[in-house]
Formats: sequence, C-alpha cells, structure tokens
Amino acid sequence: MKRVVIMLAAMAALTFVGCEKRELPVPKPTEKTQPDEPDGPEEPEGETLVIADAPYKVVAHRGGSSECGFPDNSRAALRYAMQMKCYASECDIYWTKDNNVIIGHADNDCKINGLHPWEATVEDLRRAGKLKNGEDLPTLDDFLDIVMVKGNCTRLWLDIKNITSPSTLTQYPSKAVERACEIIKERKADQWCEFICTGNATVAGNAAACQKRYGIPVGWMANQAPAGVKAAGFTWANLNASNAMKTPTGTGSHTVDEFYKAKVDISVFNLDKQKGDGNAVYSDDDVAWYVEQYPKMKAICTNYPSWLINKVKNRPLKP
Repeated sequence: MKRVVIMLAAMAALTFVGCEKRELPVPKPTEKTQPDEPDGPEEPEGETLVIADAPYKVVAHRGGSSECGFPDNSRAALRYAMQMKCYASECDIYWTKDNNVIIGHADNDCKINGLHPWEATVEDLRRAGKLKNGEDLPTLDDFLDIVMVKGNCTRLWLDIKNITSPSTLTQYPSKAVERACEIIKERKADQWCEFICTGNATVAGNAAACQKRYGIPVGWMANQAPAGVKAAGFTWANLNASNAMKTPTGTGSHTVDEFYKAKVDISVFNLDKQKGDGNAVYSDDDVAWYVEQYPKMKAICTNYPSWLINKVKNRPLKP
C-alpha cells in the first residue's frame, strides 16, 4: 500500500513539472470595431440599361403586322419589329377606367372588343376577347417589359389616338398621354418611348405640356408648316405622306427640306410597297423620292419594315 502511494505521488510531481514547461498561449481579447462609414450612396447592382443605336430610321406601323402576319399592336408584332432592328414600333394607346394604358387598335366606333376603353378596366377589355393569335390585350407595361432589354434598339412610338365616337372627346386622349408619361417615368423608360399626337388642338396642347413636364418627345401630326409646329410647342412634325407632303404623287404642300432647314424634325406615315393603307404612298417615284430624302429625316413609318430597310440600308443616317 505504501509503495502505491509513493508511485502516485511521483507521477503527480512529473505531471506538474510537464505542465509548467508547456504553457498555452492566451488568446487576445477580440476588439469591437465599428463598420466603416460609407463614402456616399451605393452604386446600383448590375449595369445601367441603355437603348442600343438603331441602324435604320424605319418605324414599323403597328409592329409591321401587314408584313409579318401577326395581329397589329400584338407582342408578336412588336418582337418582329425588334428583330428587324427598327428605330421604333408604332402602337395605339388608350386610357382605361382603372387608370391604366391599354395598347390596341380600336374600330370605327372607337371600341376595343366591343367596349370603349375609357369606360372599361383592363380586365374588362381582356375578358371581352383576345387577339387573333391568342394573346391578351397588352398594356404599356407589357410592351415596356419586352423592349427594355439589353441590346434592343427599337423604341415605342405611342400614338395618342383621337376619339371621335360617340362624340369628339378630348379628356381621355389627354389622360392617356398623362398616364403613359407617369408609367414611363416610374419604369425609367424614357429612352424607349416617344409619342405621336393627333392634330386636335386641345389634345395637342396637353401633349405639349406633358412633353415640357416629362421631357418625352412628341411628334405633332397636324398639317402645319415648321413655324406652326414650333408655335404649338413641338420640335418634331409627323405628317401624312399622302396629303401633307409634296412628293411625286402626294397632294400636300410640305417638303422635307423646309423642315430640315428650320431645324424641325420630320417623319412621315406611311411609305409602303403596295396599296392598302389610305395614309400611304407607294408608287415607285414616291419610294425613290423618300429614299433620297431619308438622311434628312427623323424616321419613315411603314407597314413593310423589312421591305423599306432593304431600300435604305445603304443610305447614310445623316446628310
């Protein structure tokens, strides 16, 4: 028993000595630090979306539906215009009862799917019918979702449609441009949108006020000389090719040169390859005349964008 006690005591002594020679490092206390103060507002994640440069000053009327076969004002027709790398795709806009903007081509009674859009909600209009390819009627937001993508050069030409049935109503086209501007600003979509405006004086006055307030370009469709366009508050005229412009067959009095010299942008509707649109010119002489004038123009609208692109693709964009 005595021997066991002595052995245990010796082992304890050895252990104590060993521990003295193996001191473990003492960890330093962690210092509490404050986060660095930011130098300024953080940069938004991802690159800024910018519209690409359009290689052609060609606008597809209602997406070029006459050429591609898709319903006018449809998503499919818009994508066709984008595929062609058009400067813009023209589309018709109306204000709806639920304070939205619908895109669609109304009939002669200013109805879409049998309803006046200003008396119906977007859901009402959609329930009343679909486009021929099965699409729902698009809103401005729907079209912005399509064009606001990296690499796209095609903007929207938003046609503020005049209302003449059941009577001349100016408050609803005025609401259409106002609400469209609000949506465009909310979406930061300024680069992707321009307006073309009816010649109605009241609607034009409201459109000019919106242009000044929101900075989104508006092309006035009144048959006016450059001085009249400027007096109304616009810097861009969008004129009927068949009755406003003096072409080889056109019956109008205006020329591209008079607008170019006055530093007023000029575009026309429509230059086509064949008869079918009452606002269009299509003779070989007219086509050749506009192809020659093309560098001085803001754009040319057509129902046949691929056809017109082939006519102007070797022409310079500027004089």
